[in-house]
Amino acid sequence: MAADWLGCLVSINCGPTLGMYQGEVSSVDQSSQTISLRQPFHNGVKCPVPEVTFSAIDIKELKILEINKKYNVKNTPTASAKVSRTPVAVPKGDARGAEKVNSPQHYSKSFGERQLDALGQHKGFRRRHNSCKCFNFFIRKTPKISVSRVNMLFPPGSSSSRGANQMTPKKNGVKNSQMRQRDDECFGDGVDDGLDTDFDFEGNLALFDKAAVFSEIDTSEQRNGARSRGTPQDQTPLRYRHDENILEAKPVVYRQIIVPQAGGKEYCTDSGLVVPSVSYELHKRLLSVAERHGLTLERRLEMTGVCASQMALTLLGGPNRFTPKNLHQRPTVALLCGPHVQGAQGISCGRHLANHEVEVILFLPNFVKMVDSVTNELTLFNKTDGKQVSSIKDLPDTPLDLIINCLDCHENTFLMDQPWYRAAANWANQNRAPVLSLDPPVSGQGHAVEAKWSLSLCLPLALGEGAGRVYLCDIGFPRQVFQEVGIKYQSPFGCKFVIPLHSA
Repeated sequence: MAADWLGCLVSINCGPTLGMYQGEVSSVDQSSQTISLRQPFHNGVKCPVPEVTFSAIDIKELKILEINKKYNVKNTPTASAKVSRTPVAVPKGDARGAEKVNSPQHYSKSFGERQLDALGQHKGFRRRHNSCKCFNFFIRKTPKISVSRVNMLFPPGSSSSRGANQMTPKKNGVKNSQMRQRDDECFGDGVDDGLDTDFDFEGNLALFDKAAVFSEIDTSEQRNGARSRGTPQDQTPLRYRHDENILEAKPVVYRQIIVPQAGGKEYCTDSGLVVPSVSYELHKRLLSVAERHGLTLERRLEMTGVCASQMALTLLGGPNRFTPKNLHQRPTVALLCGPHVQGAQGISCGRHLANHEVEVILFLPNFVKMVDSVTNELTLFNKTDGKQVSSIKDLPDTPLDLIINCLDCHENTFLMDQPWYRAAANWANQNRAPVLSLDPPVSGQGHAVEAKWSLSLCLPLALGEGAGRVYLCDIGFPRQVFQEVGIKYQSPFGCKFVIPLHSA
């Protein structure tokens, strides 16, 4: 009986561990429950050995791909083989095809009758063109082997059927026949019935031991001297920018400025450096020490004017606004100045803006006597194309590009009660232009003009909410000047002279 299987081409499924094997049956040993294949293929790749032997306990499914010509179904042991009533595919066409299927030279009568009984139980079969058709049945070889599905092939040239009760009527005409032949050639190629079975993703994923694989990789990396994964210090980028330091440096200290007495508020830069605020008394001592070392008021005014004008030019549009092709749209800036040092800083800023082709309108009330710094800066400003006015009526009614507020003073708070001050503050608040406050006073004095930005000098004061976003400018004080007033100082400016500050 076992010799009847010799020479058959079979496909053996040994599960996900061993895989799929195909080959020609060379021997079947019923006593040891083994089957051998010659010239085997493993998962579609030819095996290096000429023969492979399988035990029945390892076989999950067995498919017969091609039956030996000497094989006779009548000689099949019926005691050990059980045929299930599963759907089969029979040749499509007339009764002659059915007679061919039931002919004794291919199958026994009893087998054919069993297959014809199964035809009525299935209502949908796949058409295949010019491919070998199969009976689908299950055979149980031994109690140790699970029921397997066997594909028994028909001779070439036959076609599949939908069953005896669902014969598709043929369409008359040569044209329809040609069209059907084209469709069959394009879409009717044989497709394995195994494609109807859904792929078991969960089962295959369970076979992958991710922890063991990563453990093996880590062991290999440690053996080769490579850095292991998962530790923060090993998250070093593989590539560096051209301006990035690849040498290991000391830990970054973000509090590099320490003041002897806190000003009530702390700020931080974009890089995270802490910049504490100072009181106005400490601020005055710092200015006094700097002037004693040669940083006179005139030098501070010039440095403040440059930094303030640079920030104003950036707010006005920077290089996108100031181009040779855009001279017909020169920005307009109004400067509101008072008769004090803060007013002199604003006049210096207006002079630099006028030198950069900005239309500057300077508001300064008429005073009988003004401080020398204001007089000197006003003389230089009059050498530019800027316009000076002393009355609010002379200021434009239309919105401007920017308003720079220099009305407030750190000491003379009584100026806020003057009519000209209130008139200027009302005009600035009613105009829709954004406001930049230059060197504003501490928050306790209040802000008559609501500002969008504020620019502090050297070290910031504790400004209120009405100051808007705070910026800090470098006016060139050396480190020893800070040390003399008890401030441990490390410059937070980096490569810039004006930096933004954020509330810590």
